[in-house]
Amino acid sequence: MSTNKMTEGTIKLQLTRVFDAPCELVWRAWTDVNQFSRWFGAAACEGSSLKSVKMDARTKGKYRIQVLRADGEFFTTVGVYREVKPLERLVFTWQFEKDGSGNEFGEVEPPEMLVTLEFKARGKQTELTLTHEKFASVESRDRHNLGWTRCLNELSAFLPKQ
Repeated sequence: MSTNKMTEGTIKLQLTRVFDAPCELVWRAWTDVNQFSRWFGAAACEGSSLKSVKMDARTKGKYRIQVLRADGEFFTTVGVYREVKPLERLVFTWQFEKDGSGNEFGEVEPPEMLVTLEFKARGKQTELTLTHEKFASVESRDRHNLGWTRCLNELSAFLPKQ
């Protein structure tokens, strides 16, 4: 099952997927840097490769995802975990670095967006609702809809291998 919901007023995106994996595996795929690195990144931008991931998945911890696009441009996303409630809820900010080519956290550009992941156990399955909000434009939301859809498809293919 999957659903997509795009809201114009607040420029928000909400995607819901049911994965054939227990909640513990889905949670770990999002919060364990080694697992996350295996499915995320290249899916965010077609033709790209994941260069590095830094992740401290605890409240006030930071993350950094560095992706190299096929055209040679870096696409580096950073943020802070605002809420980490194991197996239930993960909330983090989402921003892009101005020049994401370095190895360390760099200067970011607005807007600061917010991503909320809600995990619900459904027997041996997990329902995941991803809400991404505070987009600067409808076009940005629509691009993220494509990227998040690819990421969730990659996650769906990755989970049975665990």
